[in-house]
Amino acid sequence: MDRISAANYLRSSVSEHRLQTLVMQHIELHGGLYYAFAIPNAARRNPLLASRMKAEGLRAGVADICVMMPKGQCGWLELKAGTKGRQSDAQKGFEAICKRLGHRYELARSLDEAIAILKTWGALK
Repeated sequence: MDRISAANYLRSSVSEHRLQTLVMQHIELHGGLYYAFAIPNAARRNPLLASRMKAEGLRAGVADICVMMPKGQCGWLELKAGTKGRQSDAQKGFEAICKRLGHRYELARSLDEAIAILKTWGALK
């Protein structure tokens, strides 16, 4: 796996894809009792495939990563690279649904922020 130190990460311009890759690598290396997976909402698709996936249940706005934890706890982590990335209306709507249903939902703009959130949730050793 290609890894980057936290210091080098902070000095670099990292895409959301790279940020998500780093977060998932960190979870794999330091995760506790959890199961984490990504929601592939961001990929560009041809209209036929997009229509098919929507019919199968793909929903706009769902957070990038879901972390399942013991005792039925679930956390949703949305990632935005740097300070310029903004939540779409669909993402804000999903955040509202999570909070209404008592799910954890956080937005992280860096690897350090994501790690701090995951530690708060108890998802890291």
